[in-house]
Amino acid sequence: MRVSAKLIAGVIAAIVAVAVIAAAVMWTVPVLKVRNFHVEGVHQLDPAQVEEASGVPKGENLLRVNAREAASGVAGLDWVDSATVSRDFPSTLTINVAEHKAVAFVKRDNKPYLIDDKGEEFTSAEPPAGAVEVTGSVDSGSPQTQDAVRAIAALSDDVRNQVAKLEVAGEYSLTFTTKDDRRVFWGASDSNDEDKAHAFATVLKMEGREWNISNPELVTTRG
Repeated sequence: MRVSAKLIAGVIAAIVAVAVIAAAVMWTVPVLKVRNFHVEGVHQLDPAQVEEASGVPKGENLLRVNAREAASGVAGLDWVDSATVSRDFPSTLTINVAEHKAVAFVKRDNKPYLIDDKGEEFTSAEPPAGAVEVTGSVDSGSPQTQDAVRAIAALSDDVRNQVAKLEVAGEYSLTFTTKDDRRVFWGASDSNDEDKAHAFATVLKMEGREWNISNPELVTTRG
């Protein structure tokens, strides 16, 4: 049985027309609704905060959700460094969040302002465990602040938990003070940070109140 080209063309046209009509109906009538939110990557934020910040209500037509706009709303939250939003058919909106990692903080007017691992201040809140107070020449995003957070990030968790603060006196002058009032001069943040971190861990096990580990191969002490 021979099928004419005209018949085949007609069938294809009919299929396309049905698909277009179906797509139009699904676009205008909320057949695929947002019934669930799946929030990933949050540690400091409540998932409910993230859902609200997206601006997408339950029952919204999933096809018509503006993912970029929703992500922008979530990114406006203080703790959010970046956010992406995607549709998981048939009924879920997935929001993936990357939070700021608070490694340090500064105090102004008796309020702590958190600093992330890029050296940027991002919110005023109670510092999480392991965040180190930074004093001295500290401006959000400045090279000195970036050096400070790199030095802090180089420390092991055990050492960081023994640190009370880090004084930034200049580009080449970082000094840690421990919770038992010992001072460790780090110097500049540079390619030797990892070796300095090892030296720091070592001197904390030794007698002495003041240490200079700016040259980790020639550690000196005073007092």
